[in-house]
Amino acid sequence: MALNILIVDDSALTRKKIRRIIEMADFEVDEFLEARNGAEALEILGKSEVGLVLADLNMPEMGGDEMIYRIKSNKATKSIPVVVVSTESRTTRVKELLAEGVKAYLHKPFTPEEFREIIQTVWNSPKVETKNVSEALTQALEAMAFLTSLPMEDDLVVPQETILAEIDFIGARNGSIQIIAGLDFGRILAENIGNLTEPDREAACDALQELSNVTCGLFLPVLTSTTADPFAVTVPRLKTCDNSSQWHEFIADLNSVILNIEGYMVATRLIMKD
Repeated sequence: MALNILIVDDSALTRKKIRRIIEMADFEVDEFLEARNGAEALEILGKSEVGLVLADLNMPEMGGDEMIYRIKSNKATKSIPVVVVSTESRTTRVKELLAEGVKAYLHKPFTPEEFREIIQTVWNSPKVETKNVSEALTQALEAMAFLTSLPMEDDLVVPQETILAEIDFIGARNGSIQIIAGLDFGRILAENIGNLTEPDREAACDALQELSNVTCGLFLPVLTSTTADPFAVTVPRLKTCDNSSQWHEFIADLNSVILNIEGYMVATRLIMKD
């Protein structure tokens, strides 16, 4: 889902930083629009199609409070989601903003992961269980291959040749877990799991299949409060691609979570079918 994002902040440096963080989050944006204050923002909203407004509060000429009031009072703009991005930390003020129609609040500075979570909240996408899957994946990588999840960095290389593993579960709830990684990461994974020297493509694919199996097993207890609810799990399916198109298509989904696994980007996604 691509959209136009309007960033409203009186600091050009801050606007640039916010834009960079959004790009690091691999969120698909058609166009970034910028305004130095609320008055400029309202002018842009009057002539451009905007899908999301990220707004500071303290700005000259027209601050965020008045701008938000005018956006929500105007029939043409009241449905546009507004997320406040500010250093404001007072709980009562945040509650007031939410009561005025603001969708969410991001405290400066924020991370790419926090931005993705906020966007999921804005569009009411499920995030708790998706987070549980990423945690299960991290746990599986540590247990199987002694690989650790690190904070995201902006210079990580996008995987080119990719392997997508998908496993279905059927039981109290039904769904699928998908994991995508580069072929080079698959080889590292195979090397660590099987103590292999120079693992080939087949070994890399086998490693991703096994990773999806273990991740699914670690995740399923989250879906049920009793061990009396068994799940049937399918054999993992694989889909390979010799360029980065499969990766970009995968992470364009807001339900996907991207991890930095010791310098390699790995992403996962939960698809619930009930």
